[in-house]
Amino acid sequence: MNRTYNIAIYAADTLAGETLVRQLEEPLFDGKPLPVMSLYPLVESPQASGSVEFHGETLEYIPVDEADFSSADFLVMPTGCHRNAELMTRAVESGCAIIDASTGAASQGYTVPVMADLNTHFIEEAMDNRYFAVPGSAVACLLPLLQKLHHRYTLSRINLVIMQPVAALGKKGVDALRKQTIELLNGKPVEHGDFAARLAYNLIPEVDAGEGEKIANEVNVRNELVVALGEELDIRVACITAPVFFGDSYVIDLDTVQPVEIQEIQSLLSELPEISVADGSDLPTLEDAAGSDQLHIGKIRQQSDYTTDLSFWMVADSFKRSAVHAVELIGLLIKDFAK
Repeated sequence: MNRTYNIAIYAADTLAGETLVRQLEEPLFDGKPLPVMSLYPLVESPQASGSVEFHGETLEYIPVDEADFSSADFLVMPTGCHRNAELMTRAVESGCAIIDASTGAASQGYTVPVMADLNTHFIEEAMDNRYFAVPGSAVACLLPLLQKLHHRYTLSRINLVIMQPVAALGKKGVDALRKQTIELLNGKPVEHGDFAARLAYNLIPEVDAGEGEKIANEVNVRNELVVALGEELDIRVACITAPVFFGDSYVIDLDTVQPVEIQEIQSLLSELPEISVADGSDLPTLEDAAGSDQLHIGKIRQQSDYTTDLSFWMVADSFKRSAVHAVELIGLLIKDFAK
């Protein structure tokens, strides 16, 4: 990695965009951060003002209409952002490589979704188009371990309950939970504002998106897993907004074709470097997950007599994990470009 690279971050004013910027400062495989010379923090609204800090330098937001990709090597679309096809077309025409984690990118057939530690052969195939769809935040956490279990035991059914933090609703969700919590503790009435129900001290099941509306999280997670793992799988997903600021909680229940040896599960999952498996009753909580790049797993058990089922509890910071996967992919591509 002798040369340096210029990277544009779309939606840099969102929580996911900010997490991605922070991750670009972190060490990579070889203990060094990516060799980034210039970072371009792009924002959708021309009225948006503000800046980000990157390696001690203050970088002002750049409206997407003013973005110049002539010197950019990568454009990264952070997890959960809305797809901006016109922006990506401009970037590709300028020779930019696209890392796309926008909503629906990994599930709507644009290309096979890729991850650095999952399917390197597809990454090589995607090089010609310089476009790489990557899974969204929840699937970025789930896919490595589900693929490993699928390869070992052949999964037939996946049942997921995903409790998402208010950070998944953006900065307005974080601000609303903080405000509502203070109001409730002071005995004041609470307004729902832009949300279907009160966020503080509440659990909100996802409402199905209507026709023409944005893709619901449940549908998107299921579609991404189907694309990656196979259409023959019975996958069921329930998403719930929980009154926590950051960190996702997962209840994962699986049926398998091959009998599961519960004694080997811990060692099998521990083969993945990003997974931390708790021993005994020391169960992981969101306190362990927030800000961590690890997937914390506990409560591994079987509940039938047929040994063809498996369930466990997992907590993770999905924004952090999604950013890690995006940066790792850029690292692999840089190595390939350098050949």
